[in-house]
Amino acid sequence: MNKIISFTLVAVLAGCAGTSSTSRIAVLQHPETKQTVECRVNPLASFNNKAQVDNCIDAYTKAGYLLVADSAQM
Repeated sequence: MNKIISFTLVAVLAGCAGTSSTSRIAVLQHPETKQTVECRVNPLASFNNKAQVDNCIDAYTKAGYLLVADSAQM
């Protein structure tokens, strides 16, 4: 019985973690220094994955970085 409960719990958690939003990556580059940074989802931080990446993009944009690529827009 415990094996069935454990398997069900693992299957449910795997289903929750398998969403496409957890793989979103945004790349930004500073126009003067040419330094690039990536904004990625941290699935352990919160369940609002879109907001995580959006907040990261906003913070780097305010620091002068330009959005080069965003997997959500592809």
